[in-house]
Formats: sequence, structure tokens, C-alpha cells
Amino acid sequence: MAIQNFISEQIDEIFDKCKEIKIYIDSISTTYQKGSKEFNDMLQLWQIRVNSGYEMPAFGVSIHDLTIKELEKGIYIEFIFDKQESHNDMPYETLLVKLQENQYGYQLIRQYDGKYQGRCLYINTTEVNDDLLNYIQSNINKKD
Repeated sequence: MAIQNFISEQIDEIFDKCKEIKIYIDSISTTYQKGSKEFNDMLQLWQIRVNSGYEMPAFGVSIHDLTIKELEKGIYIEFIFDKQESHNDMPYETLLVKLQENQYGYQLIRQYDGKYQGRCLYINTTEVNDDLLNYIQSNINKKD
């Protein structure tokens, strides 16, 4: 249990440093600044979800051009940081996550040096919670 709490604290620390959240809906993006109602709501829903989860080895590897193409369809949330951060010796400036119904885990695609490339991070969750996805679908307008 102590290890689980330690990992949860590390995950919390990652997202506490987030300065912006960008939402992509079928390639159209909207950005929310730290402190805005939408930012606070989305970050809270995200942290509720991942706090009941745990980090797992990620089998995913991002290839920049393929990731950019994937952003053309579906819903993604991107956590944007002030400066390059690092977790498990893997640097990132943003963390991009595809949101889908009935997810039991989240692959975090790292962007660094302006590219979505390299090994991903993965958070496994213990139960499905579509609250963040439902919030975005209900409250976020498609706009540039």
C-alpha cells in the first residue's frame, strides 16, 4: 500500500505542474489556462480518475507523424507544462491522452523537443469513469 501511495503522489505532482489544458475534438483544439473554470473542472475530474489508478509499464511508442494524424479524429486532452519535466528518466513538455468510453487506463504520449515521439507512460485504473469524457462532450465547444 505504501508503494501505491508513493506512486499516486508522484502522479499528482506531475499534473499539479500543468499550466494549460488543450482539448482536441476531431482535430479542432481549444486551450484553457490554469485557473479558468474549465481547466479546474477538467483537472479535478482527471485527478479523481488517476488517483485510484497506478502506473504500469507502457508498451506504447509514439511516432510523431502517426500521432498528428490520429489527432484528426476523436477526443484528446493535452496537459501542457511551463518547462520540460521528466518522469522515470523520460522527458516531456506535454502529455497527450486519447479519451474514449469505458477506459480502464490511459496511455500518456510524451511530447518533447516539439515532437510526439518515443516511449509512452501508462496509468491503469481500477474502474471505468467516463466523467471527464462526458464533461468535455457536454461543455467544450469545437473551436480554434
